[in-house]
Amino acid sequence: MRAIVVLSCNIFFILTDIIISTVLYVRGSQVDTFSDDMVRFDIFHSALDLWGTLLVRVALLLGASIGVLRNRVDGPRRVSKLSTLTTLVCLIIMTYALTKLLMFSEQEALLVDPWFVSLVCWSCVSAVGTMYLWGILAKTSNAVSDSSGEEETKRLVDPLESSSELDDEESKTTSGKRKGRKGTKENSDSRATVGRLLSYCKKDALLLSVAFFFLIISAVCEAFIPYYTGKAIDGIVIHQSMEHFTKPMITLSVLAFVSSIAIGVRGGVFSITLARLNIRLRNLLFRSLMRQEIGFFDLNHTGDITSRLTSDTTQKLTKEVQTSLAQANKVAEETISAMRTVRSFANEEQESESYYSKLLDMFQLNKKQALAYACFMWSSCISELALQVAILFYGGHLVITNQMSGGTLISFVIYELELGECLENIASVYTGLMQGVGAAEKVFEYIDREPEHPSDGSAAPDLFKGGVEFLNVSFSYPTRPDTEILKNVSFTIQPGEVTALVGPSGSGKSSCVGLLENFYAPNEGQVLLDGRPVQDYEHTYLHSQVALVGQEPVLFARSVEKNISYGLKDVAMDVVVEAAAKANAHDFVVGLSQGYETGVGEKGAQLSGGQKQRVAIARALIRKPRVLILDEATSALDSESEHIVQQALNDIMQEHTVLMIAHRLSTVERADNIIVIDNGHIVDQGTHGELMARKGLYFKLVQRQVLGIETGADLLNPPKDLPWKAVNGRAESEEESSDSDSSVKL
Repeated sequence: MRAIVVLSCNIFFILTDIIISTVLYVRGSQVDTFSDDMVRFDIFHSALDLWGTLLVRVALLLGASIGVLRNRVDGPRRVSKLSTLTTLVCLIIMTYALTKLLMFSEQEALLVDPWFVSLVCWSCVSAVGTMYLWGILAKTSNAVSDSSGEEETKRLVDPLESSSELDDEESKTTSGKRKGRKGTKENSDSRATVGRLLSYCKKDALLLSVAFFFLIISAVCEAFIPYYTGKAIDGIVIHQSMEHFTKPMITLSVLAFVSSIAIGVRGGVFSITLARLNIRLRNLLFRSLMRQEIGFFDLNHTGDITSRLTSDTTQKLTKEVQTSLAQANKVAEETISAMRTVRSFANEEQESESYYSKLLDMFQLNKKQALAYACFMWSSCISELALQVAILFYGGHLVITNQMSGGTLISFVIYELELGECLENIASVYTGLMQGVGAAEKVFEYIDREPEHPSDGSAAPDLFKGGVEFLNVSFSYPTRPDTEILKNVSFTIQPGEVTALVGPSGSGKSSCVGLLENFYAPNEGQVLLDGRPVQDYEHTYLHSQVALVGQEPVLFARSVEKNISYGLKDVAMDVVVEAAAKANAHDFVVGLSQGYETGVGEKGAQLSGGQKQRVAIARALIRKPRVLILDEATSALDSESEHIVQQALNDIMQEHTVLMIAHRLSTVERADNIIVIDNGHIVDQGTHGELMARKGLYFKLVQRQVLGIETGADLLNPPKDLPWKAVNGRAESEEESSDSDSSVKL
């Protein structure tokens, strides 16, 4: 219905434009027929060309109306694409009408003719009306629903009609709706983003006021410089007097000096304001990233996130180019951070090609930008040249006919040059602002994102015993929501107990650690600490009571002392040394070049695997946690390093509630309780001896991984040709002591 109303309005406007323009032309021209005026046409005396602009307006609006009427699905979209061209044509019509008025200004009899003046005014008004109605046609989205209704009626009337044709039409209709909504949403989002960017400058209102004050001063001074330049030239050429030349030159010099000072102050203050805005945005973005759940970082690559943090907050690139750059940064970051792996597999060339392909994707977008910029520069330069030629041509005519002095013409030329420069600056600012919107939208998307699993608990009890309970827990990762990792898992760890989680790879052991650390939320069930859900605890308190030592600990490119005290404030040096001593790390640390002040390199690259592991243990122990999680803390070490680290762990495990994931038999067999997990289920539980006696999955794992014999053989009576003996269900080498069996894997 709306489409019919819009089309009716367009037809009415077209008829009105034809009638008014024709009446004003005929009454003002005093001609009998159009043909007579065409034969005797004179651009300085005839308004036939001005009436001819009516034909252009009618052709534009009538053609668009017919197109929308005939194709209500794609018509509005095509009209929207031509909006820029239509606007340009209408602006040319308005400019020509005003130029025509200027031409007639020298013909006083014609200038006072109200019919001609009315025709000029109506040409400008109708050009504006054409642009407005064209924009309404481009937004006639209800026409799509009308078309959908017609197709639905057609389907009901002729149910035997081929469904494929209707499906194709439905696809087009849906596409049209989606694109229409997308365009509207992008426009509204852009306006909202610009408004929000400006809102972040409220704290700098005083600085901005100072900048705008000096901007006004410089603008006023610049406005009078061309005027006094013309006066100075007239003083030389016309008056030929130093007095008439000196006065405007003094004024001109003062204006130029004041303008220069004001421009410098304005630029400096604006630069400071932009720097403060940049810092503010980066701070907000980084703080927002720190609040996100771990699943967010599983879904988003590090390179993409860092690109938003480092590039989007400073560069004014388009959204598509910025996204493409983020993809390239992702490849680069991933490759450089794993350079040893890349080198070990001799994959440098393929990684280089992968990065290059991402750069080529960005280059395709850069080419489109370059083409658009070239077109803009062509149109800008050609328009500027045409304007200068027109000014010089008509201005020269006025000077020759003694209607204007040479100095006044020069003043006008300078004004035109400055106006062109101002318009170019405005265009560049607008372009930069719109490009910045693309980057800012993603930045604001991250800033506004609320974590799906927030760490907003508030519980911080004075007494914390360290009891752990998994109660009917089911869990799947956010990146794989359809794959259930844990299935109705329940177990309890009493305070002060050492519990080992064992099972095949991928059975869900590390997932239990992630849930206990509150990295993720269970799909069903609860993870309890001292009978309270883990998410109820205050974030800092929780991780002061629950500490994790992983298989591959991450150290930061800082000193040993700062790595051990990481996350803590104002830690005394003797406390750091005490934690290092408990972790069996003090001896090797004091042997380093600068002791505890020695830098460990990126990700601890300057330390060996055993040294990094002991620093990580010290980092956990300095918090004096009640619950200690050891996620395969020694499995990646060589035998000697593992033996040293294992000694440190044995010394501290009696002081904490310990949950360990381990493959080392010497570690597992000492546990108070061993939980066997397989395929997300708890399949067995008990001490080492009890599990070996039941000959379940734990028994089979020992057979396969320790003795390397066929499943079903009796571990308590191993083959005589094996260099092992079984003592209370524990495999031990006859040549080695019990301490050296740490190299035996479960």
